[in-house]
Amino acid sequence: MPGRPHRAPSTDPPRLVLRFAVSTCIALALAAAAILLVVRHYNTVQAERAATSEARVISSSVLRGSLLASDFGRAVPERRRSTLDQLFEQHVLAEGVLLVNLYDKNGSVTYSTDHRLVGTRVPSTEHIREALAGTIRGDVTSLRPGAAEKRKKALRTYAPVAVPGGTGVVAIFHDYGPIAQAAEATFVPVAAIFEVVLVLLFLALVPILRRVTQRIRRQMEEIERRALYDELTGLPNRTLFGDRIEQAIVDAGQEPRSPAVMLLDVDQFREVNDALGYDTGDRLLQEVASRLSETVRSSETFARLGGDEFGILLSPGSEEDATALAARIHGALETPFSLSGFPLEIAVSIGVAAFPEHGEDVDTLLQHADVAMYVAKDGHSGTVLYEPEQDTSDAARLALAGELRGAIDNEELVVHFQPKAELESGLIVGVEALVRWQHPERGFIPPNEFIPIAERTGLIKPLSQYVVASALRQCGEWRAAGYDLHVAVNLTIPDLLDLELPDRIGELLAETGVRPGQLELEVTETTILADPFRVRQVLNRLNEMGLRLAIDDFGTGYSSLAYLKNLPVHTIKIDRSFVMGMCEDASDATIVRSTIDLGRNLGLGVVAEGIETQEVWDALRADGCSLAQGYFISRPASAEYLKPLLEERALRTADGLAKAAVS
Repeated sequence: MPGRPHRAPSTDPPRLVLRFAVSTCIALALAAAAILLVVRHYNTVQAERAATSEARVISSSVLRGSLLASDFGRAVPERRRSTLDQLFEQHVLAEGVLLVNLYDKNGSVTYSTDHRLVGTRVPSTEHIREALAGTIRGDVTSLRPGAAEKRKKALRTYAPVAVPGGTGVVAIFHDYGPIAQAAEATFVPVAAIFEVVLVLLFLALVPILRRVTQRIRRQMEEIERRALYDELTGLPNRTLFGDRIEQAIVDAGQEPRSPAVMLLDVDQFREVNDALGYDTGDRLLQEVASRLSETVRSSETFARLGGDEFGILLSPGSEEDATALAARIHGALETPFSLSGFPLEIAVSIGVAAFPEHGEDVDTLLQHADVAMYVAKDGHSGTVLYEPEQDTSDAARLALAGELRGAIDNEELVVHFQPKAELESGLIVGVEALVRWQHPERGFIPPNEFIPIAERTGLIKPLSQYVVASALRQCGEWRAAGYDLHVAVNLTIPDLLDLELPDRIGELLAETGVRPGQLELEVTETTILADPFRVRQVLNRLNEMGLRLAIDDFGTGYSSLAYLKNLPVHTIKIDRSFVMGMCEDASDATIVRSTIDLGRNLGLGVVAEGIETQEVWDALRADGCSLAQGYFISRPASAEYLKPLLEERALRTADGLAKAAVS
């Protein structure tokens, strides 16, 4: 370039490059050291969290129902200590668990897998108090060494354990050595590699950290998805749907148009399940969800609320928008579905409620959309917009719901019991609890009128708890009088979708002193089909508590065998529609005999419902059925009315046994 002198090479650039290289290496080394320390700390924290999570799982599942309140009150006696030794040896002392201690509320050890520690006390009871309050906390400590042992560090985690009548505290000691070794194993090799080539190692750490972050993000997204989205269809669930309606109501003050809510119910869905099985029913729901997702706009929330019920939120929207969308939905479902080789014609009933004309809160909007949907279903009209004057029974139903709440709170409902007797001996061994409502003004109200109201208004949970509590109290009174009977209670869909149900039943068992095995819970196939995943979780927990499970109305659906395989079933009840006609109809008799043989081969109890004649009783006994229930034994009646029958049956059975012994 003219005017610029040519410069000879000098040694400055190499020195600058060297300085930059050195400074860069130092910076990279410091950054690498910092990253290594972070990684080491992260591994340690993750290991400690894993130990804490394991302690939570052990206390809430393995130890739930296995420990007694007395185990935390004083030093465990020798016989009980042997039982606890076996429990912890088989189920807890493995995979890094070194020691387990049980504490009383003052911090004294009532039991330890190291018997030398029984009677010792912790220096501070802070963690004990926190655990009794429900907080799981851990710290690092040193275990007391034996004669030939080195002092060993351990991660000590205090966790609460639910026991009948209260809460105890367990401390689980995990070996801290593997945690430290894992941290060292990560730090030392990587540090050596950084000394060899800092830049390459730094570049290698970036994708590693990215993968860890992505994995954690995916786990958090999965947790959120399970909490807010339906497992079967991937759509938002009832919780998320309600939250979005609430947000739409809040935003309505800032929008020129207000939100509208639509509820959809698949017509004759139960018949599909009964004819083709619940697996086909699940696939149908998935296909319906997929097809309607293409019809609903991205700005509209499409959710599955449970069973075959779906919901759509138009925000903003209007009655006209909802009506237009309903027409598109009906059109989208005109093309038959092909499942299990069958073309299925599917239709839906749609109810529409708009804010604020039909409700100013989430519950009212959903309730009124539900009313409109059932008007559409009953009238086969496809789509119905909610109108107060159209649903003339709504006001009466709401009034009855308010009275039902008062009847529950004031214990005005009564529980009657229908006996179950052994077919071989005639001895009454159990009863089924059936709730009755004798209204002071309306007279007798059948259960099929007020139980659906309880389900739709959120009263089914307190109603079920009322029935279970009443049944268990009566069961305890019978036991005190010398009658060791089991009692059965029917559960509905909302009951089995409630993950807190096992805890409430556990509290009632503890209050009444009834053995878990004396309580039998009856569910129908329709109840299970509402949400098989959540229902199975609740039933498995109830089974772990020692309760019995019965499938009611067995034989009315074609998918019952799947329940016997996948659920902890103890008893099947043959539907009365088969039992009552078995002596006149050969097909009914064949179904009854086949069900009895199936139950016997699977080791299940079999109860025949609807026995009204001696002829049916004798036929069932000849077929090997175990238990009977029906008007031939007794109609549902109060406990006081059943007392003479219990005494008479017990005496008759005793006389029969005495005569058999003499002969």
